[in-house]
Amino acid sequence: MTELRPDPVGIIIDAARRCYLDRGISATGMQEVAARAGVARSTVYRYFPGRDDLLVATIKGEMEQLNTRLRKRLAKYPHPADQVVEGMIVAIKEVPRRPLLRAVFASDEDSRARRAIWSSDVIVRFGEELMDHVIRPARDAGLLQDAVRPEVLVEWVYRLLLSFLTLPSNWVRTDAQLRATLHALLVPVLLK
Repeated sequence: MTELRPDPVGIIIDAARRCYLDRGISATGMQEVAARAGVARSTVYRYFPGRDDLLVATIKGEMEQLNTRLRKRLAKYPHPADQVVEGMIVAIKEVPRRPLLRAVFASDEDSRARRAIWSSDVIVRFGEELMDHVIRPARDAGLLQDAVRPEVLVEWVYRLLLSFLTLPSNWVRTDAQLRATLHALLVPVLLK
């Protein structure tokens, strides 16, 4: 019988997540993660060449969980306009409920972390994966605005999401108001 070896990457990512939540992202270094994971710092560096690489890998797992939740929720909306609006509403509500995503995307405390995630390909892949089932069908149906490339539309949606997460509205207070606002302002930018 073969003995299963623990997954060092999973152990390191779990330790990093716990350190980020306990100490804060900026206060967490590779040494703290190595100590929490029970491995040498060189082991952490073997799998993650730098702090940002470790942060991106940790956030990627969190974003994949959110993506799964969004896809399930959006499956009940056949029209691309409703998918875009409901997806934005779910993200606005879910990111603050997830402590690590809140620390990166909805907090003023760690803009360095937000920049590291924003400049990584994780955001691009997440956006492409999440929006693919909205953008491609909308384009195939002739509903997608053709003045702007789809990847620019995805980035614009992210920027709008970040604005709602970091600076909540003074006027939009209910889900119904948010839904109406997004239908009036977001949908016409994305769809014909």
